[in-house]
Amino acid sequence: MPDRREFIKTVAGFGAAAALPATLLAAPLRAQRLHFGSQTNAWGNPVKTYDHLREILDALAAAGYAGFETNHASLDGLKDKAAECRQAFESRHVQLIAPHCSVVFFDQGKVESELPPLLAIARYSAQMGATHLIVSGRRLPHTDGKLDLAAAHAKAAGLNQLGEAVKKEGLKLCYHNHVQEFEDDPSEMSILLAETHPKTVWLNYDIGNAYPQGPDPATFSQEHFRRIAIYHIKDERPIDPNAPAAPSGPGPGAKRRTTESCALGEGKINLAGVVAPLLKSNWKGWLTVEREGNYPHGVEDPPAAVKQCRDYLRKITGV
Repeated sequence: MPDRREFIKTVAGFGAAAALPATLLAAPLRAQRLHFGSQTNAWGNPVKTYDHLREILDALAAAGYAGFETNHASLDGLKDKAAECRQAFESRHVQLIAPHCSVVFFDQGKVESELPPLLAIARYSAQMGATHLIVSGRRLPHTDGKLDLAAAHAKAAGLNQLGEAVKKEGLKLCYHNHVQEFEDDPSEMSILLAETHPKTVWLNYDIGNAYPQGPDPATFSQEHFRRIAIYHIKDERPIDPNAPAAPSGPGPGAKRRTTESCALGEGKINLAGVVAPLLKSNWKGWLTVEREGNYPHGVEDPPAAVKQCRDYLRKITGV
């Protein structure tokens, strides 16, 4: 029989574990579900050389990231050495999460011509180890200040078509929002959520781009986290009213931004609220830091900036 003192020690250990904060108890399980990546935007866009890309991945590995995203222009010149790239990424334990591409899709007659180059990117990215393809779109046409609903419906149909095709390449399609998807009533985002197929078209929810024009990021996360495969984690603060304003997103007619990116925790977004539903559920996916400077330029000290972000995410997630 076990020694009485050993038995008491074991029981006491269970009691102590029960008294630990839930965040600490859940950390091992969360570490299997929550994956942390970084955009390469902190170094500028696109990354111009393979050597520089590998230097960036070394910095991300040192900061505790397991994946990276980048504009497809950073990878196009490497498509013929996809296997070598995958080996280089895996040797650093930093996988390619997804390339980022642009789509139009609101002209249904041109969707067929848009698909082949996107699928070519999906194909070589999958060979490099990617698991997702991220696309974003320009501001849709407006008539008399109102969203062209036919264009929004056509875009949803195009994304469904791309999602099915990308799935055959072994990737998940994610749609990345800018500000404009939340601006109208009905909003483009409401149409995309209603009309795209949840098993083939996911969201890459950029919380910084949605703030403050869109719904509160924490509220949107709570309501739609099951449709979100990748979060782009940013923090935003008000822009100095005397500083030159930057456009909110691509395309003619884009409104001017009223906020700017900053270090995580130094802005106005409720980041803990954004990740709360992920911590309390079985959600599995990527939390990708997008620490931007004056796009397409990088920040002053990219390694320090992305490390600050990873440290902050560790603080609010326990992982």
